[in-house]
Amino acid sequence: MKAHIKICGFTTVDGVRAAIDAGVDSVGLVLDPSPRQLTLDAAIDLAAHIPEHVQTIAVCGRPTPDHVQEIWTRMQPDWIQLMADALPDPSLGFPIIPAFEDGDDLVHRVKSYVDASDQAQPLVLADGPKPGSGIVADWGRVEAICSTTRLMIAGGLNAHNVGEAIARLRPWGVDVSSGVEQAPGIKSPEKIRDFVAAVRHAERLLEKEQ
Repeated sequence: MKAHIKICGFTTVDGVRAAIDAGVDSVGLVLDPSPRQLTLDAAIDLAAHIPEHVQTIAVCGRPTPDHVQEIWTRMQPDWIQLMADALPDPSLGFPIIPAFEDGDDLVHRVKSYVDASDQAQPLVLADGPKPGSGIVADWGRVEAICSTTRLMIAGGLNAHNVGEAIARLRPWGVDVSSGVEQAPGIKSPEKIRDFVAAVRHAERLLEKEQ
């Protein structure tokens, strides 16, 4: 397996370049209220530094339908990530990543989404209980949704625990923000490299088991 690596919450060109140099698969730019929030104009400017082989993800939280339309039209990201309770009308055709906050009813909420989806294994992001805070999700709950989704895991990941998460959950992808920062929104090139290296090491260990 090769996990999709997404790093989220960039505010500087240097951070984006460090992620690209490290070999990430997608870059998330936050447009929702957050210490990492960008204006749409700033996100468009930063996205111009992301090459075509790396996906751009607009992370929007709970925007209005009009704001989603504006983001899609002006920024033209590969994906729009939204909180799962704020999904737009599917008929609009946006490529959406629904983000589910951890909680006692996580499995029920994800199952309801999967049952309503027209995809065999829809892409789902399972986040921690407070996205962007660095708080780790309950992997026991997350494990229960692995078989029904293309799972991207987030919530408190870093170079020290991502290998364990991959070994246990075998996700489609991993998502990190605060775990590779030296300050909110300011990424550490060293932590980015360490995170990517930890993911690739975990993949090699899984290959040996197969």
